[in-house]
Amino acid sequence: MEIGYTGVIIWIFAFLQASVVAVGIPQPTGPYQVGVSKHTIEHFNPNDPLAPKNVSTAFLATIFYPTLQEPVSAPKAYLNPETAAFFEKSWNYTSGVLASITSTVQHDAPYLEGRVGESPYPTILFGPGGGGPPVEGNTILLSELASYGYTIIGLDHPFEQPFLRYPNGTGVYGVDIDYNDLNLIEAIYRTRLVDNTAFLEYFDVLVKELKAPINTTHIGTLGYSLGGAAAFGSMYDDDRLISGLNLDGTLYEDTHADEKKPVFLLGNENHSTDSPIVDSSWIAFLSSQTGYTRQFSINGTTHHDFCDDTFWKTIEGYDPSTGPIDGIRQVKILNTYVKAFFDFTLLGRDAPLLDGPAAQWPEVVFHNFTQS
Repeated sequence: MEIGYTGVIIWIFAFLQASVVAVGIPQPTGPYQVGVSKHTIEHFNPNDPLAPKNVSTAFLATIFYPTLQEPVSAPKAYLNPETAAFFEKSWNYTSGVLASITSTVQHDAPYLEGRVGESPYPTILFGPGGGGPPVEGNTILLSELASYGYTIIGLDHPFEQPFLRYPNGTGVYGVDIDYNDLNLIEAIYRTRLVDNTAFLEYFDVLVKELKAPINTTHIGTLGYSLGGAAAFGSMYDDDRLISGLNLDGTLYEDTHADEKKPVFLLGNENHSTDSPIVDSSWIAFLSSQTGYTRQFSINGTTHHDFCDDTFWKTIEGYDPSTGPIDGIRQVKILNTYVKAFFDFTLLGRDAPLLDGPAAQWPEVVFHNFTQS
């Protein structure tokens, strides 16, 4: 039997696709299973630096939350195919590798029982890195927090992220961003602040529409990279935002303002006030704080190790933009330290882990730049 050229190509493609073995992200360790839902938040913004004609009309909210429902189907791919394809190409992974990664997080699983708008567990508002990965590319940390009862709401802005899919199926591709254009980055940062404010103003309505037992009054902020900067920036003007954690994000604009709230900066091995590579925004910010302040860095990490990429690199070599730290180890460090901070600042639990070096985590460096 003869096989034509086209047939050979199809056979080779099928073989390569079949050779990609599905791998699951690390399972959450808490007592709850995890649900996820996505919601379109309508908001008119006439000053969006990336949208066509600078006008955007909506952004995407992804909610991770605790559920008692056990997974009723096999694990499913957790990244949109378009998102996976973008980062496979951009971060040097073989085609199909990221698209094959699965998760047991359940779409639209039932909420825990409880009164609408109330929960003994706080809520955390999350912002992803500028230009990605979007919220779904931070699922490992966010689902870990949800498995301990927290509700985490991640906000993605269209045109900034490489790809977003809204609940109605509409897909939106991002635009090219010049990261050397400081004015543009600051404009994107301000858009993040606008989104955060718009979401918080709509939050009560959304929770009532969902009939969900989600805490709308006791909220922490968390973000990676630009999302970390926006997490701090949004805390100044909203009393519901009690504490904030910045994962390796340079700060913008009001860096000398005093939050007067608990803050935590967790950076890569070259991102601290003691590093020879100085981030002046962190120095200015920390010098201005009068509340509870903590700063740690993690040896062996780079910027990409603070999102799910630190796990992705364990599947196939590694993205050369990540550090040498073992990805599974980094996942455990992030899960442990982020949870400890919010357990302390939102639930009032003791967190001696945050008071200095820990023998269990020798990679984590404590920087004694604190007011209390």
